[in-house]
Amino acid sequence: MGETTNQIEWEIAQKRSELSDNLVELEQRAKAAVDWRSQVEKRPGTMLAVAFGGGIVLSALFSALRGPAKVHAERPSASANGAERPSAGANGYDSSASKNSSQSPRKLATAARKNLDALGGALLGIAATRTSSILEGILPGFQKEFERAKNSQGQI
Repeated sequence: MGETTNQIEWEIAQKRSELSDNLVELEQRAKAAVDWRSQVEKRPGTMLAVAFGGGIVLSALFSALRGPAKVHAERPSASANGAERPSAGANGYDSSASKNSSQSPRKLATAARKNLDALGGALLGIAATRTSSILEGILPGFQKEFERAKNSQGQI
């Protein structure tokens, strides 16, 4: 019975040591997962896209808080001496022939805003896809649960 007790104690000590090693490894993985420097080193393109998308989102949020941008409705068409300004630019392109010249500055600003919003949405979608694949590598089964949660929200 003495050897059996010693053997059980040894096995318990071994299991504790293994669990301790596993916890240390898990802690290191968790720290690496949230350490932005290591993520940038491993996936520089993805992190650049995330930073760019985040900047667009923050820009949209702050511009929404400031209110609509002020757009000048009319630009002076005469030079300082009162003569008409030529319609061709330095490159010889006639700006009056442009199809956008007939649109008001407000319409142009609205179109530009829609394009920026679409770009921001696309970048955010790419960042979300990349982030979920990164999380899948760290947390097996994440993608499946993410899809399940996404589908359950769509049914509400």
